[in-house]
Amino acid sequence: MAAADAGQNQPDHDAADVSTGPRRDADRDEVSLDVSAVEDAVVPADVRDASAVDALVSDATGGCSMRSLRFRGSGVGDIDRVKIRVDDPSNTRPGPPADVGAEDFTIEWWLRATSAANGAGAVRCGDNIDWIRGNIVIDRDRFSQDRKFGVSIAAGRVVFGVSGDRTGDRTLCGTRSVLDDRWHHVAVQRRRSDGFLWLFVDGQLEAQGDGPDGDVSYPDNGVPGNHCGGPCTNSDPFLVVAAEKHDAGREYPSFNGWIDELRLSRVLRYRAAFPVPIAPFAVDAETAALYHFDEGSGDDVVDSAANASPGVRRYGGTPPGPDWSMETPFVCR
Repeated sequence: MAAADAGQNQPDHDAADVSTGPRRDADRDEVSLDVSAVEDAVVPADVRDASAVDALVSDATGGCSMRSLRFRGSGVGDIDRVKIRVDDPSNTRPGPPADVGAEDFTIEWWLRATSAANGAGAVRCGDNIDWIRGNIVIDRDRFSQDRKFGVSIAAGRVVFGVSGDRTGDRTLCGTRSVLDDRWHHVAVQRRRSDGFLWLFVDGQLEAQGDGPDGDVSYPDNGVPGNHCGGPCTNSDPFLVVAAEKHDAGREYPSFNGWIDELRLSRVLRYRAAFPVPIAPFAVDAETAALYHFDEGSGDDVVDSAANASPGVRRYGGTPPGPDWSMETPFVCR
């Protein structure tokens, strides 16, 4: 059980005027990670042996993924991102299935990027919210409030952070650079019963540790704070792909590169190490939401799990993004 962090109630970003200075988190030393295996994991049928992940993987199912999304890292104006709603602040009804965090979850996807396009430096690993300072890939933050999580890339390493409901914060850091212009499979997991966290890259366990306890889903009665030139209703109640959702400034940079095959699951999918997937994901009983990014045109992003949690492409910037791309981790046969 993670102890409450003295800095956990501090804002993740500055107030609406981001020129007021950096966040004021308590200093933390890097924390050594525990060593234990994922318990009661489910290994899906679309995972098979693969000898190398730095080469393209073939699609053995006949259901070929022909597209991905190419993001440009704009980080301004609510553009160059995908937004997936996880709550409607106008009522207290439960959010759509993409609002994971009330139970075990796995979030996984493929990414491809370069170090030249993603320059965020190293962050502190441990009991803090410093994940927000990397080039942000997944942002399910809440401005200056608890019950949130996200994933970024800092100094080339994947970083996964979670904040509980007044139960503290934890940032896990991977070990190898993924900014080599090759496709990499990334998976992050959290166990609800005790807050334990895992981070995998290309099927290898790179970091794990005890995280904050409790429910980290978006509260059904959540009220966005008044930090965005008004209430943050256009950013807080969304899961945002490839951007810092509040556009809070350069110290919270967005991701620049390709993303494909984003799957959110309501279980712990993987054991301590697993072969990388060789085919696009398929919907099963534990899939909360699945985005193939195969649309190829328009701004609607389909959730293959009955489209219960659809997304929206927010296109724009200089150069504009995200573009529909023919680059994918799979070879169609």
